Parts: sequence; structure tokens; C-alpha cells
Amino acid sequence: MLICIWNLYILRRKNYSKIPDSDLPFVSVLIPARNEEHNISQIVNSLLVQDYPSYEVIVLNDNSDDKTGELLIDIQRSHPELKILSGKPLEKGWTGKCFACKQLYDASTGEYILFTDADTLHNANSLRDSITIALHRNADMVTLFPKMTMVSFAEKIIMPMLWFTVMLLLPFYFVDKKGFVKFSIGIGPFMLFKRTAYAAIGGHDSVKNAIVEDVWLARKIKEHGMQLIVEDGQHMLSVRMYRSFGEIWNGFSKNIFAGFEFSSIALFSVNLLYFLLFFIPFLLFFIQLSLQFSLNLLLVLTGFQVLILYFIRAIISARFKLGFISTLLHPIGALSVPVIAMNSWRWIKSGSGAKWKGRVYNPAEDNK
Repeated sequence: MLICIWNLYILRRKNYSKIPDSDLPFVSVLIPARNEEHNISQIVNSLLVQDYPSYEVIVLNDNSDDKTGELLIDIQRSHPELKILSGKPLEKGWTGKCFACKQLYDASTGEYILFTDADTLHNANSLRDSITIALHRNADMVTLFPKMTMVSFAEKIIMPMLWFTVMLLLPFYFVDKKGFVKFSIGIGPFMLFKRTAYAAIGGHDSVKNAIVEDVWLARKIKEHGMQLIVEDGQHMLSVRMYRSFGEIWNGFSKNIFAGFEFSSIALFSVNLLYFLLFFIPFLLFFIQLSLQFSLNLLLVLTGFQVLILYFIRAIISARFKLGFISTLLHPIGALSVPVIAMNSWRWIKSGSGAKWKGRVYNPAEDNK
């Protein structure tokens, strides 16, 4: 609980003095897009109307087989400044997103480069405010917590567990400190790099087969002794990561085991700890409540744990606007994470590989 409260304090909204337009650097905004017909128009249009004097927007259509390409061409008719790239066939040894980002970087010219996912929606202040943070804090990389948009029931129950897990298990005090390489975080919807820093770490080439490339890029920044900054970006952008239970299942199954560097020991250890800390207290409390009508030590202890967990969920939900229902049904969300984690492990260990957007990633095959 103390880590969570400490993190919330660190992520408090900070005020920075305005930087004159003449001192703002040229920024390249880079968007990899594969089968994003539901999202591509909103993100591109939101980025084309930024309150920022000097920037370019480049989108890479990564061999989409839906209407992504057609929608991009329609936007370009009204905004000829939009640059559209056609993705090359995926090369062996690369994950699709990393290969798309490499092509985007090669086509960019900005002093700062922003990689942002196609499922985000940027407010008009997104570029100005993030660059202001980067310049004031001398950041080599800035990553932001976006506002999370959730529509379906599954999204409202499971997606908040992402913020809950990070806020409880990752002390942000060490994230902003140079060194402390293990304490790194990269949030894929918003990854802003100083161009020289991105080049120094080897760019996406250095993590080309990574499934959770955002985390490993952040770690590379710290490995090279550079400055990583994480801040609250809810007033700058929002993201709807997944639209259904199926997408959540596939997306998290793709990422979780990879996030543990495919270590079964690490995955099972954390999974067990997660299950014991965040789900079992509710199970024991409600079993005791249904069987006993008088107070006993187990009922009191588990009841106290339940209150603490609900308190933590409530303050996180309030801070990140995650909704009441996700807090109330915390046990369901807490149980879903270990279950999806086990499926992530099963995908890789069975040899079927991680599946996402029509591609299959199998570390065993990639290492041959």
C-alpha cells in the first residue's frame, strides 16, 4: 500500500513554465498501423491539429488487409502534409511492431521522435506538454500514463488491473533515477525519445524480436545511463487498448510471459504471489462470512485485507478514472490476471506461439 501511495504522489500533476515556440524542437510523430480501421482516423486527425509549431506525422500501413490504407488516403486528401508509408514484408527475426517502427524512424527527421499506438486519441496539447516535460527534465525518454477508455464489461473489469499491478509493484521513485535498470517502464501508447538517445541505444534494432518492446526500450535507456521519465498523461491522451474479451485475452496472452523474459520460474512465482495477495483474501473472507455468523480471527484478518485492497483499488480508480464497477468486482479482475498469464505460458511452451493481428511469434523458432 505504501508503494501505491508513494507512486500516486510521484505521479501528481506538475506545473512547468511555458517554452516559447521558437525554442521548441521539430518532432516526428510515428504511428505503426496494422488492421486499425476502427482507430486510424481518430488518432491521425487528433495529431494533425496539435497546438505545436513544428512537427510531422508519419503513418506506416503495416500490410493491413482491412480498410486502414483507404482511410489514410482519404485523410491525406484533406491533409497533404500527412506522410504515409507502405510497410515492407516482415523480415525474419523481427516482431511486426518493431519492424514497422524501424521503418518509421528511418523516414523521420525530428530532433525528438514520438512513437504512439494507433488506438490512442491525442488532445491538442499532447505534443506541447510532453515536449515541455522532456525539456524541463532533460529527459532522454518520456513515457506517459494515458487515460484509459473502456466500453465493454470485460474491459471495465480486466483493464484496470494493468494500472493496479504497476502501481503496487513498481516503485516509481527508482524509475526516474539513473541506474536501477530493473526499475524501468515503457508505456507503448506514448514513447517520446530524444533522437540522439534513441540512436545511442540502437533503436528498435536492439529489441527487434521483443514482444514487449516498450519495456525493453525503456530499460535500454537506463542501461546507457540516460534519463527515463514517467508522468501522468491523462490530460494529454487516451487509449482504448482492446475492444472485447477476446482481444484482451489475446493481447495479454501475447505480452505477459514475454514480460518475464520467458522465465517459467519468474512467471509462476509472481503468479502465485498475485493469486495469494489479491484474490485469496476475498475468497477466504466470503467463505467465512457464509459459514460463520460470529466473529473469528480468520474472518477479522481476511476482512481487514479485503478493506485494504478495496481502499487501494478505490484510490487508484479515482486517480485514473477507472470506474466504480472495476473496484467493486476486483476479485474477478484479480483472478483473470493469473489465468491469462497461464495461457500466455501455455502458448509459448506448447510451441503454438503468441498470436496477434494475424502473426505468430514463437521464441523457439526465432532462435533457430
